[in-house]
Amino acid sequence: MRNLHARIVDELGRLIVEGVLGDGQPLVPEELGRRFSASRTVVREALRVLESKGMVTARPRVGTWTLPPEAWDAIDPDVIAWRVGGPDGREHLRELFELRLAIEPQAARMAARHRRPDELSVMAAAYALMADAVDTAAFRAADARFHAALVRASGNALIAQLQVPVVAALRAQGEPADTLVAHSRVLTLVLAKDADGAESASRRLLETVAAYHSSAP
Repeated sequence: MRNLHARIVDELGRLIVEGVLGDGQPLVPEELGRRFSASRTVVREALRVLESKGMVTARPRVGTWTLPPEAWDAIDPDVIAWRVGGPDGREHLRELFELRLAIEPQAARMAARHRRPDELSVMAAAYALMADAVDTAAFRAADARFHAALVRASGNALIAQLQVPVVAALRAQGEPADTLVAHSRVLTLVLAKDADGAESASRRLLETVAAYHSSAP
């Protein structure tokens, strides 16, 4: 049941992003139930999930309707994944990277100032996993932990919330393994309480990643 529920949420989310179920289009549970061979209860649960993501709206005696992209929860990991996989995926990847460029260098500066031991320990452990990674999947998983901990280490609760799109961005478009040394510089300078250096190192890391992806076929 849960697998079917998750499949319906995923399929409907993708269809909305792709424009197959366009802005302002009604979503009739009975029709969706026939389409997915699911009960109305399961379909309604799936629609409630999409409503929580800002992709549909439900009103008594009016029904459920799709909403335009500006209403979507832009930092929801599912919404990010659907948009990256959608027709404007490359544009969304660009926006995600711009978000990282705006957030992470400042987070590195703040992390060097605040030096939260718990998050710095997570960063160090994640870096060790990156160094020991035997394949791309292991490297990227550890890399995501590293950057999420960096954002949290800023010590700012609002900035910390942005770890969600940062991790989603990394899952959609990972960093190359040859950035390991650049990650080491960020970690070392944060631990050394060098705010200026940490910010600069984080920015250089992201510029290296940008250059790598721009040259990729």
